[in-house]
Order: sequence, then structure tokens, then C-alpha cells
Amino acid sequence: MLLDVTAWRAGGEEQLGTKPKQWLRDPADRLWLWKAATWNLSPLGEYRKGDDWAERVVTEIARSLDIPVATTELAERDGVFGTVSLSVLDPESERLVHGNELLAEIDVIGSDPHDRTGYTLEAVRRSLDGVAGSTAGSTAFVSIAGYLIVDAVVGNTDRHQENWAVIESSTGERQLAPSFDHASSLGFLLDDAARSAMLRTSDRNQTPEAWARRAHTRFEGRDHPVQIAAVAIDMIGPDVAGAYLEALEQLDLHGIVARVPELRISEPAREFAVRVAEANRARILSHPTRTMGQ
Repeated sequence: MLLDVTAWRAGGEEQLGTKPKQWLRDPADRLWLWKAATWNLSPLGEYRKGDDWAERVVTEIARSLDIPVATTELAERDGVFGTVSLSVLDPESERLVHGNELLAEIDVIGSDPHDRTGYTLEAVRRSLDGVAGSTAGSTAFVSIAGYLIVDAVVGNTDRHQENWAVIESSTGERQLAPSFDHASSLGFLLDDAARSAMLRTSDRNQTPEAWARRAHTRFEGRDHPVQIAAVAIDMIGPDVAGAYLEALEQLDLHGIVARVPELRISEPAREFAVRVAEANRARILSHPTRTMGQ
């Protein structure tokens, strides 16, 4: 879906993060977060990064895996490309408690997204103790393991302490919020010259697959997203993880990326994204499944 949100009225400002953001209200008075696509400089000039299409692709990957994710659509506002994400809250009775706040409740340092001290999966699990999962009948940590599998597939490097949260009701009940903010994925920041060079090279150290292997997370130790997902899978156990991995095997990555309109993604970006995701999926399925059934 492509939305023209030019006529949507302002609904407030968003303070977290560094990208241009604004809350908007659609004609049905629903609240959406508008994010403009960002730009970068290369030796050949300025180019638009792919944070808009990357966010949309990751949303569809999560949906295909039955992992709760914020509703995000490609959008345009006053001729500027970007995305809009539907608020996950009832503003009258709920508030969002971000991971940095949850970690602080268990005395883990890490309120600064750039400070990884103590930011481990074990700390995340402790901070979510007693919190309901985003899927009915699950725990929050089981649900967040699914988020980390999505991160691993797309190479999301930005799952810092403010990029996950719980929804707290007016009575104090807590439930893990759907996954959100996935733009730092799939080589979104590269220009097409860099992508094309990696797609054509015969140097195995410079391919999209090699590029994918160099990703680092925001967790303490800066492990690869696939390593973080593997640890999370081991923590929740093979019986629970099996459903995630079975769905991952059936995931149509090529079909999902192919559905992004040509106006929003170039062919080199499309091919690069698929190869990165396929390489990461293969690593997830070959590593954690060795412990399945043991």
C-alpha cells in the first residue's frame, strides 16, 4: 500500500531517535508516526537511503512469520518519500515503557543507546520477567526471541535499548509491544554503486553475503544478529523455537522484496537485499537447528 499523507493533520512530535519524525492523524483520527526517508553523500553525489523500503520489507517478513509488528506502510508527504507506522497504543489508557526503562528497573546500566554495558539477552529476559508476550499465551521473552530472529534475517543492527518496549495499561498490567523500528536493515544505507560492485564481484570477501557477515548488534559484545538470535533460540528451548524456524524455512523472501514498487527501490537494492536475507536465513537455520530435538 502507498499512502499520500500530505493532508493528514499533525498529531504531535516524536522525541526519540535522530530521524525526522512526526505524529500524524489520518482521516479516521488514528495516530501514525511519519518518518521521512533520509539522505547520504557519496563520491557521486547525494542519494536517498533505503530506510523507507527496508522498514516496509521487514514488516512483511515479520507478518509472514506470524510475529507481531507495528503496521507500517510506504508513504509520501509533500513530495517526500517515507513511511507511516500506526500507533500500538490506546492513548487514553496505555503508555509505552521502553527497554532502557525496564533495564533500569533491574539496575542494569544502559539508558544511553550507545552504552552497551550490561545490555545482554539475560538482562532483557530478567527485565521482562512476568510480562505477557505480544502473542496470546506466550511470555514476553519468547515473543522477543521472534523479533530477534527477524533482526537476524534482515541484519538489523539497531535493536538498542529504546527499540523495544512493553505496553503498560492504566492498571499497571504489561504486555510486550509489537516489534518496531527496523529500518537499519538489508543494506539500506548503501548507494547503488556500492551494491552493484558487490553483486558483480568475484572476490568472495566483497560479496553481499560477506557484507552480511560483518553486521554487529547493539548488545554488549557487539555480536552478529544471527549469533544473538541463536542464543535467544537456545534460551527459549527447541520446542518453542521450532515453530519460528519452521516458518522461517517457508519464508518467501524474494516475493516479499519483489512487491516493493519500482519507484521506491532500485534493482541493485532489491537483489542485494534478497541475497543478504537469504544468507542470514541460511546461517540461522544451519546453526540453531543443530540443537533441535536434543
